[in-house]
Amino acid sequence: MLAPLLGRAAAYARSIFRNRHDAEDAVQQAALRGLERFDSFDPTRPFKGWWFAILRNCCIDTLRVRRAEKTESLGDHEAADTGTPEIAGWEQLSTAMEQLSQDHHEILRLRYFAGLSYQEMAVALAIAPGTVMSRLHLARKALAAKTSKEEP
Repeated sequence: MLAPLLGRAAAYARSIFRNRHDAEDAVQQAALRGLERFDSFDPTRPFKGWWFAILRNCCIDTLRVRRAEKTESLGDHEAADTGTPEIAGWEQLSTAMEQLSQDHHEILRLRYFAGLSYQEMAVALAIAPGTVMSRLHLARKALAAKTSKEEP
């Protein structure tokens, strides 16, 4: 059940950490946590949403610990080469995403990096499917506004 989701899980975690090794660690931690808590899975709800809720929480926990310890240096993650148009485009998108609210940032990650459906996002975020639809719509509009302002 989990194997087909690992690629999307890694992409989702990498969108949060912007570092492959940290993303892989988070996915492994989430897999262990999911295995430990498999008895809490409700088979009437989407497995993918349940799994990404666990992964999301593992990522958040890791970020909280890092902030508290203040041991992470930003320089290691910002050493990207922005010489190619593709990388510059990703940098622009990343900058625009960082300016969004946490709710908008998260819903866009789950939709486009994790590939979750509306129902799966509702499970992962513990919100109603209608809220998912309206939040995603507003997040797309906010992102479009941010990226159109940043274009030269």
